[in-house]
Amino acid sequence: MTIASIGAFGVVLALATSAHADVKEDPCACSPVKPGFFRRGTLTGDWDDLRDKLKAKGIIPQAVYAGEVFAAPDQGLDHQVRGAGLLVLSLDLELEKLVDSHFGQLHVSTLAIHGHGLSADLMDLYGISGNVAEQDVRLFELWVEQPIHKATIRAGLLSADQEFILARHSTALLNATFGIISQLSFNVNGITVYPVATPGVSARLELPGFTARAAVFDGDQHGVHGIPNAIGPTSLTAGELEFGELLKLGIWHHTDRGNGYYAILDHQLERYLAAFVRVSSSPNQPVTKYIDTGIRIGPGPFRKHDFIGVGIAFAGTSARGAETLVEGTYQAQFGWLTIQPDFQLLFQRERTAVIIATRATIVF
Repeated sequence: MTIASIGAFGVVLALATSAHADVKEDPCACSPVKPGFFRRGTLTGDWDDLRDKLKAKGIIPQAVYAGEVFAAPDQGLDHQVRGAGLLVLSLDLELEKLVDSHFGQLHVSTLAIHGHGLSADLMDLYGISGNVAEQDVRLFELWVEQPIHKATIRAGLLSADQEFILARHSTALLNATFGIISQLSFNVNGITVYPVATPGVSARLELPGFTARAAVFDGDQHGVHGIPNAIGPTSLTAGELEFGELLKLGIWHHTDRGNGYYAILDHQLERYLAAFVRVSSSPNQPVTKYIDTGIRIGPGPFRKHDFIGVGIAFAGTSARGAETLVEGTYQAQFGWLTIQPDFQLLFQRERTAVIIATRATIVF
């Protein structure tokens, strides 16, 4: 990390005056690596009340497996069906309960990734699934979050897609671009986004109707299985302002790969209907412009805990032309089990692909 980047972060941090706030639970998040993921039921039950006893003491373990299958029947692939899976084991320790009321929280998550998706065949910008990655067993995030007076600081191994450029109402969709936008992940070559976390520090400010976030991440991946053995010479710096849970304005800067600027509109319109729009520009980078939009219906009105998501994304590149993605998905929740059929249309310069997918998520 450069001295300039750390200094810029320090200026933003000095302005942060906020009480500690937990990540909000997100019942529609389709993946256990999306912020706030939770389900009401667990396959193994309450362990004879042990889960509640541990939670009361500030110890929250979680194990989630998401398996998925994909097909692109019109592409003439050697293997018409692909399969992949992701096991996430995580542990949260609420240090204010375990140690002292002035302490914060410790979080650790590990990943076991297997199988193959379709992006390697289609060479798309987006990532057909936000869970598919190189096969590995690896450490993901490991951080301590600490309130200091009115500031909240998070330090350790951090991933930018847990805090930045997120739309709350896009999380039901499977395609990776409906998490953190693919413009950032493509332009920074997948560093600091799932499944890669790098050493970093972030801070946030939360006031009524206003939130500010800032962070500095190591801009390179050094180490194996997610365990770093060095800090590189480059850095990724990000800052974001949110107004009234409606509008976000943000910027990111990688010391080797340039800048990005974005705006997000994200709002609950009616009881069952929410919508989002994200617009981003990254001049002189491989993906120069990006826009996505979509709606989310639910929970309900068809089944109490189900969600429908529809999204469309457009990315413009300097070398490959434009790509457009359309996705529709239905998330059916049955306590500890979620079944999610999904349909995507990918429009590229050289092809149009139809993708059919299904994800099954089990909370243990």
